[in-house]
Amino acid sequence: MKLTTYLYMAAATLALTACGNTSNNDNQQDSIWIAPTVSNEIIDMQAIAHTDTFSIHGKKYTYDFRLAPVDSLPVVMNADGSRYHDNDVTLTVRRDSTVVLRRRFTKHSFASQVPARELQNFALVGFSFDFTHADDHSYLRFIATVGDPDEASDIFYPIEVRVAADGTYSLHPAENFETESPYEGMNEDPSDNLGV
Repeated sequence: MKLTTYLYMAAATLALTACGNTSNNDNQQDSIWIAPTVSNEIIDMQAIAHTDTFSIHGKKYTYDFRLAPVDSLPVVMNADGSRYHDNDVTLTVRRDSTVVLRRRFTKHSFASQVPARELQNFALVGFSFDFTHADDHSYLRFIATVGDPDEASDIFYPIEVRVAADGTYSLHPAENFETESPYEGMNEDPSDNLGV
């Protein structure tokens, strides 16, 4: 018991002596290193859902998609060490009441368009309709975005998902795209108004 008390007193004396020492350099201040805190929190990105109509070759199509975090996908850790649930998106395209495409996409669906060394730390962070080619009514075009899940990050890869009238789709690098409609009625095929 006396040995334990003696050890505690010796440790306290050493600690007080260390705290009492000052730096020999008047321009420097003593500093204490504090280990960064590691959070076990897993962040969910915002879910997005949208539905609209579009005309391809004079026929009306309805599309809807839902992008949402999924617990069953592997957790993504970005370069800052923040952890995120990855997203998936389900895209459905109907011609009248006939489903021509129903497809679930994850970030791995776009692996051919993203450098392999970056894919592990990236997530499927966005999905939206592309209004840039809204005057071209031969395809439905969507922009899938794979990148750093941090909202402040500008590291991402936009990928065009081009859906044909028969429901087949293809992936292309997206260079110029617009995900906000600049005016109403962009989805309407001009040939509808001409009776063609």
